[in-house]
Amino acid sequence: MVLVRRVEVPAYLAKTNLVTMIGGIQVQYAVTQRWAEPLDQGLSRAVAEDLSRNSRIRAYAFSAGAPSVDHRYDVWIRLERFEGNDNGEVVLRAHWSISESGSSVPITARTVDLRRSGWKPGDYPGMVRLLSDEVMEMSRQIAAAIP
Repeated sequence: MVLVRRVEVPAYLAKTNLVTMIGGIQVQYAVTQRWAEPLDQGLSRAVAEDLSRNSRIRAYAFSAGAPSVDHRYDVWIRLERFEGNDNGEVVLRAHWSISESGSSVPITARTVDLRRSGWKPGDYPGMVRLLSDEVMEMSRQIAAAIP
């Protein structure tokens, strides 16, 4: 069994608003388009669900206030980028690692930098679809690395 820990997010992503990066340096928050839950919890849940689609893995997500489940491996994710940009790309950049339960020593660790082009700035449902595809790709990489 695998526990996906609470995802670390940078301060600019700690809001529930969807983000567009303008010129690579300016953060623009969507006025009305928001995530249904905080990213640190929502991404943990999404990755756990993706991992559980693999028949050999049973994964659980971090849940605030819930007791930890008995598990063999921890998945740690530190999100660095998770947004669209004014060049029409959607970007997910994160560092993830897997460790045995109770250990801080990673069995394996990688950085993922996924980009999908063809996004039209302002098309927030399109951004969410592309980010979801990128989360699934990251989850596939994590699943392949779990012993």
